[in-house]
Order: sequence, then structure tokens, then C-alpha cells
Amino acid sequence: MKVWFDEDNDILYISLRKGAAVDSEEVSDNIRVEYDALDQIIGIEIYHISKMLAKNLAKELKETLK
Repeated sequence: MKVWFDEDNDILYISLRKGAAVDSEEVSDNIRVEYDALDQIIGIEIYHISKMLAKNLAKELKETLK
């Protein structure tokens, strides 16, 4: 498994196995799963990851400070 962050586009990519993606689907807002020719998941892309993490962190801090 490999993970990398595209800072310019704010995308976190998780590569689960080697291979070419032949299909993909958006499984929820800003999360796309890629499939190989055997319909196995080979990667996950998470768009706007910085905003998602910052939002969750702010929520946790708010709850902690109550």
C-alpha cells in the first residue's frame, strides 16, 4: 500500500495494489474508488482532504472544550 498527497489539488491518494484503473465510482462526496479489470479495488482518492481534516479537527476541539 502506498499513500501520497497532491498538495496542488488537495487530493490524498491511497494505492492498495499495482495495476491500471479501468473503472471508478464516487462512493460519497469527495471520495472515489478505482477498480482494475477484475473489479478489485486498487485505489482510493479523497478530494479536499485538508478541508475535511480541518473540519473534523474543529468539531473535536469544540466538543473537547465544552
